[in-house]
Amino acid sequence: MFVRRKAQNGYRMLVQLYGSAAAKRHLWNTEFGGGRWKCLEDTAGDCIYPFVETHAHHGSILDLGCGSGSTAIDLADASYTSYVGVDISDVALEHARARSARNGRTAKNTFCQSDISTFTPNGQFDVILFRDSLCYIPRPRIVPVLHRYAQYLRPGAVFVLRLANGDEKYRAILTLVEKHFTIVERTSFFNPDAVVMVFRP
Repeated sequence: MFVRRKAQNGYRMLVQLYGSAAAKRHLWNTEFGGGRWKCLEDTAGDCIYPFVETHAHHGSILDLGCGSGSTAIDLADASYTSYVGVDISDVALEHARARSARNGRTAKNTFCQSDISTFTPNGQFDVILFRDSLCYIPRPRIVPVLHRYAQYLRPGAVFVLRLANGDEKYRAILTLVEKHFTIVERTSFFNPDAVVMVFRP
């Protein structure tokens, strides 16, 4: 049983990192449809929100890997004027749109189905957010992807990155970011175990 689960997780990770857009979409749709990520629908008070609210300056947010849209409804309503959430899963985005409607935010929240590694934004943003999603981009592509998205940052704008267990499992990602970008702030949290990094080109 343990060996089978380990093999399944290994296959899943390969699809997430290197699969075609269609394969990734199928995987994430299956998982969101099966309830695997229901836990992400209750993240009020997450450590990421104060950073996003502060750096958004009542402006615009691009959320790459938005899942079922918790950020779109958990941020203080007055902290931003427009929000674009991007995810590869149609199922997750259906939940995100419904949740935004229930919370009266359809006028300011929009959602796009796309692979975040290839998505092309339509406009510039005050915050580009990777909430536990940067780890699904293969490490050799992380810096090029970030540099590509940097052109969609307004002057003075920032990336905000959250990684679970950031000081251990994802240390290599943090090191890449620190090497290639200017760090504005970095804070570690222990309940939950996470790291938040704010950075810019």
